Amino acid sequence: MDAPADAPPSSPADCVSCGRPLREDAAFCPNCGHRRGEPPEDRRARAKLRIERTLRQHAGISGVHALVALYCTLLGGQLLSFAVSKVAEDFVAEIVGSSILAGIIVVAAFVFRSDIADALRRPGFRAIGYGVVVLASLPIVGIVHAYVRGLDRLFHLHMKSELKSFEGQPLVWTFLLFAVAPALFEELGFRGVIFSLLRRSLDPRETILLSAIAFGLLHLSVPMLLTHVPLGLYLGWLRHRSGSLYPSMLAHFLHNGLVVAAGTWSLYPGS
Repeated sequence: MDAPADAPPSSPADCVSCGRPLREDAAFCPNCGHRRGEPPEDRRARAKLRIERTLRQHAGISGVHALVALYCTLLGGQLLSFAVSKVAEDFVAEIVGSSILAGIIVVAAFVFRSDIADALRRPGFRAIGYGVVVLASLPIVGIVHAYVRGLDRLFHLHMKSELKSFEGQPLVWTFLLFAVAPALFEELGFRGVIFSLLRRSLDPRETILLSAIAFGLLHLSVPMLLTHVPLGLYLGWLRHRSGSLYPSMLAHFLHNGLVVAAGTWSLYPGS
């Protein structure tokens, strides 16, 4: 039976994507381009993906900028410490240099506290893992000592002792400034803030390598670069493997503490 002639015309269908009316013969929506008859797209999900992609790109860029600014500040602090060493006693210069470095790193750690919070919350390895770190410290210090002595004899470098600034000072000051402070602040700075900023854009291997190179370069010494880059690789690997700052802090403290012990009590030949 035919519809009455005076029946109202059927209303055009609406686009399931944007809601605009469609002509009866339209295959695509003239407003959003959605194909007629296909299920609606999840515009919210698509917008969310765009926002997340933009945030990731912005985080990478801001991370690079922050990293460059932090490292330039650390280099400036080291140069200032070097200038102080020219006009002050070695021990006074050591205190000033340690204070400047610690101050810069504490400020950076506060600014980027969300990046390093997880590494400070995690305990790291289990007891057996920490035991391995302790046992490994002895051969590592022995290898580094033999390496430095070999370079010194082979190239006649006449390298200055790392402990020369502490000669005549109480042993407790040497341990505090040479073993405790670097283990806390250098690890917080390099395996904490710098490692986390690099990790925003790089994979673990690249992060470990670049943070180790930055660690070696900051000491402003070619002989120390040859020893501190390998040490930085080891400390960075501990940071990545454990997901925590505490294993690298312990390893750093043990290494520097054993250097102090070797220089004080001649634990290694030629010390």
